[in-house]
Amino acid sequence: PVRPRPLAVGAAALIATATTDGDTPSHIACLPGHLPVCKWLFEVGAAADITKADNDGSTPMYAACREGQLSVCKWLLEVGAAADITKADNDGATPMYIACQNGHLSVCKWLFEVGAAADITKANNNGATPMYIACQKDHLSVCKWLVEVGAAADITKADNDGDAPMFIACWEGHLPVCKWLYEVGAAADITKAANDG
Repeated sequence: PVRPRPLAVGAAALIATATTDGDTPSHIACLPGHLPVCKWLFEVGAAADITKADNDGSTPMYAACREGQLSVCKWLLEVGAAADITKADNDGATPMYIACQNGHLSVCKWLFEVGAAADITKANNNGATPMYIACQKDHLSVCKWLVEVGAAADITKADNDGDAPMFIACWEGHLPVCKWLYEVGAAADITKAANDG
């Protein structure tokens, strides 16, 4: 494994300096998938930052999953961020949830394989599951995959506001998702109201 090497006095503090939002250079480099930069920062003294969350509770692993940066995700796991594959942000959204939200199926599958299988049904603080958010964002391939790997019950699970996946897919106008939900077990939800009626 690559071992971090220290920079000159004063330089190490600069590579670990966070913004007012709590983002370090390592965090920012992970977002767009700049893996060579991530590796360099790690090698020259910012190793501790690979697991440091920003003010929203988003770790570099979470950020990489959100942006679909699978190569960065894999590297973070290799260098010590294993615990972060299941670490939720302040809103209770896990890396699995955020990958489903953004339709990054390859990241979802990888997370499932490396230890986040239980997170396919883990809701955020508002009770929205990965299935719910994938239906809301029109990611039908993610929805189908979630059913295949064990989240079938979530096709009818509502969030804290009483909005079921069928409700939110109809609200957003995602007809293919609506039809699929109807076919796989959510037919009763075409008449189900939210908490506010």
